[in-house]
Amino acid sequence: MSDNKKMTDEEFSQMITLLSRFADTEMDQFESWKFESEYGEIYVNISIHAEEDGSAYTDVTKAIKK
Repeated sequence: MSDNKKMTDEEFSQMITLLSRFADTEMDQFESWKFESEYGEIYVNISIHAEEDGSAYTDVTKAIKK
């Protein structure tokens, strides 16, 4: 992906902050979404349960703005 298409650090932080807020205020146990992108369909799963060992996930807690 070219650099001019990449999210800025601030955009990434905003996305993670909003996802965290969504999980705290709207989500029950999980959400499963899909949407179209220039690369085809994109699937997003958000859950309170890990599908793999927790060490397989990237911790983005520090990106959340309080």
